[in-house]
Amino acid sequence: MAGSCDGKIVLVIGGTRGIGRAAALALADAGATVIVTGRSLEPAETVAAEARALGAEAFAFAMDVGDVVASRSVIDTIAAQFGRIDALVANAGISPYWVRAENITPEIWDEVMAINLRGVFFAVQAVGRHMLAQGFGSIVSVSSVTATVGVNRGLPYVATKGGLDAMTRTLAVEWADRGVRVNGVAPGYVATDLTHGMRGNSGITDLLLAEVPMGRFAEPEEIAGTIVHLCSDSASFITGQIVVVDGGFAAGRGKRVSKGNKTTHLRKEPSNEGQEAV
Repeated sequence: MAGSCDGKIVLVIGGTRGIGRAAALALADAGATVIVTGRSLEPAETVAAEARALGAEAFAFAMDVGDVVASRSVIDTIAAQFGRIDALVANAGISPYWVRAENITPEIWDEVMAINLRGVFFAVQAVGRHMLAQGFGSIVSVSSVTATVGVNRGLPYVATKGGLDAMTRTLAVEWADRGVRVNGVAPGYVATDLTHGMRGNSGITDLLLAEVPMGRFAEPEEIAGTIVHLCSDSASFITGQIVVVDGGFAAGRGKRVSKGNKTTHLRKEPSNEGQEAV
C-alpha cells in the first residue's frame, strides 16, 4: 500500500518511539526527508540518526505540543529552514490514566486534553497555515480505534481521539479546495510503550486479543505503512478518511470470550507516558 515519498519533506510530531518512530523510519525508507520532533532533543536525534542510516536526510527538533506558543515557533522555524512542509504526521499523545469515569478529576481531564486535542490541533493549524500558503500538503493524524468503540476506564483518552477524528474530517472539508488533504489512521492494539502494562499481564492480554480476529497486537511498522501511503501522492484523492488498522477488532467487536457470569475489568495503574507514546 505504501507509496513513494521521494523528495518530500515530512514532519513527524511525536516521532521518538512507537508508531511515531516507525512512521519516521518508514518515511525515510520511502525517500522522504524526515524531521522528527519530541519533547526532548536527544531521543528525537536518535531516531533521526536511524533514518540517516537508511540513507535519508533527517533532522531533529525539540517540541512540546502542550506549549502552543513554543510549538508554533518551532514549526515556523522548520518551514523557514526547509522552505516547505509537504506532509505532517501528528502523532503526539498521552494516556497516563486508566480510571473509572466517576473518578476522573478536572486535572486528569485537562492534562490529557491539553496534549491530545488542544496541543495537536494548534500544531496541525500551524503546519496547515504553511501548507495553505504553498497550495499543497498532506496531514495524517494518529487516532485510535477506541474513538469508535466503548472501552473501560479510558474516557479522557477516548474523548480526545473522537475529537481528533472530528477535527480531521472538518479540516479535510475546509482545506480540500486549497490543496491540503487531511486524514487519520486509527490503530487497534499495538505493541508500544502505551500497551506495555497490558501486554505484561497474560490475563489482560488474553481478554484483549479475544476481541481481535487476527489474535495479536500489531507491530508499529504495520501502522506506519498506511501513514506513508496517506503522505504519498498515491493517496492524492483521499481526504477526510479515518483508516482503521486494527486486525479486525472493530469489525468483530461483538465477539467476546465468556467465562460464565464473571465480568472482568481491565485495570491500569497511572503512569507518565510521554507525548511520543501512541
